Amino acid sequence: MSLRTKPLQENFGIEVLDVDLSHINDDTFDEIYQLWQQDPLLLFRRQSLTESVQVDFSRRFGDLDQIVRDDMHSPLNPEIIYITSLLRPDATPLGGLGAYEVRWHHDQVYRQRPASGSIFYGIEMPEGGGRTSWANTALAYDNLSENLAARIEGAQATCKYGRKVDQNASIRRDFVDDPDRLKVIDERTPPATHNVVLENPITGAKSIYFDPNKTIVFEGMSEDETQDLVTALSDHIVQDKFVYTHEWRNGDVVMWDNARLWHRREAFDESLPRLAKRTTIFLHEENFAVPEPGFIA
Repeated sequence: MSLRTKPLQENFGIEVLDVDLSHINDDTFDEIYQLWQQDPLLLFRRQSLTESVQVDFSRRFGDLDQIVRDDMHSPLNPEIIYITSLLRPDATPLGGLGAYEVRWHHDQVYRQRPASGSIFYGIEMPEGGGRTSWANTALAYDNLSENLAARIEGAQATCKYGRKVDQNASIRRDFVDDPDRLKVIDERTPPATHNVVLENPITGAKSIYFDPNKTIVFEGMSEDETQDLVTALSDHIVQDKFVYTHEWRNGDVVMWDNARLWHRREAFDESLPRLAKRTTIFLHEENFAVPEPGFIA
């Protein structure tokens, strides 16, 4: 088949129409794969996926990760994490990220081998809140000033989990009642250094890769110089012309390329239930830009 699609907006983002992800043949999968190589953000509406189907579909794009926060794992499929405001019967969180704002970030930038793909299945998504936005760091790279482009050419940035913990709601609130657990995860995640400019081996497109919340230092720069560059790059990346904001509907599946996109989530009414299931993928490095090609643990 030839996929029917429509743009989510002018610059990036594609909605794929008339596809049931629980029943696709190899030809349809190959078209989805190629489409994701070309555009970092794909949307499929009205999906109904079991956890095993989501895991099997995700694994076709690369090895699946199990994130360092084991409190978010599905009890049956640890490759799936629960992103939810719901509680278990004992009043502990069912998953993570609650109902509060989550600021702009790349997932897992604090790891030496970050996963580079996410498939997010929205099951119960409250209306009128909790919107998710993505900022396209590949488009942002293509529109850099000569000065900013020169400053990041060949640059590397070192990141750390828990950096700026007092300012980072997604860390502070999830661990406010259990600081010992944050300490354990902090010990599991030593600083990691990555190239600031990544390149897709198929398309040749370059993207900016760093995290404004977790960057400790740009190598060879002072703390003040680092902060100046973080601010300049951040202000550039989050311009409206590089951002897409999504109004969730139940059954939405969004696939995003973590090497080409930042994302953030708006807060929502914590009395409203919200449940999503996400898989995290080490995309094939021969087809996608990845932070650490050829990584050997």
